[in-house]
Amino acid sequence: MKRLNIILPILILFTSSATLANAPAETKIVPTSPVELIQSAIVKLNQLTKAVTHSPAIVGSLVDQEIAPLFDFNHIAGEVLWVLNADLREIEIKSFADRLKKDIIATLLVKLSQVNSTSLNFVSARPMVGNSVAVKLRVDSYSPFGFYIDLLFHQNVYGNWQIFDVVLNNDSLINYYQKRVLIQARRYGIYKVLGKI
Repeated sequence: MKRLNIILPILILFTSSATLANAPAETKIVPTSPVELIQSAIVKLNQLTKAVTHSPAIVGSLVDQEIAPLFDFNHIAGEVLWVLNADLREIEIKSFADRLKKDIIATLLVKLSQVNSTSLNFVSARPMVGNSVAVKLRVDSYSPFGFYIDLLFHQNVYGNWQIFDVVLNNDSLINYYQKRVLIQARRYGIYKVLGKI
């Protein structure tokens, strides 16, 4: 099984590289491979878990410059708003994506400060439908039992690999926000939901 976990991401890397090699020169995009991105994400998230105990300025800077670019907030917003089945303008989706980004980052910081995590360690990577990759990480903490988190990576519209969903205890980030948006839309209406999250 360990061999499969190593071989599959490499196959995806070669497949995406072959596709890019056949693209015309003027539209060729050289994305970071999923393997490199996974390694980089683990390093950056580990830096964040260690920085949470330091000053808010260090954490804020690290989040803005290193952690936020790992996520495809536009894709997440599109998936969350899909449940509303409404014809929304691009500017409305973008505005919602910005609010969602702030909320997700704030929640991430709170969760990391609560779990007293010491490090994140790679467990496995497997390909998924739609040329995406699911990466399982173990979060070691000061308690005898750690917990697991799944990061789902895909290629965004520019061909760069980014996180488009996070699964913690079998509950996905997108599912959580979809439920939240549906509840708020029923209470306040669709356009009120777009103004707040």
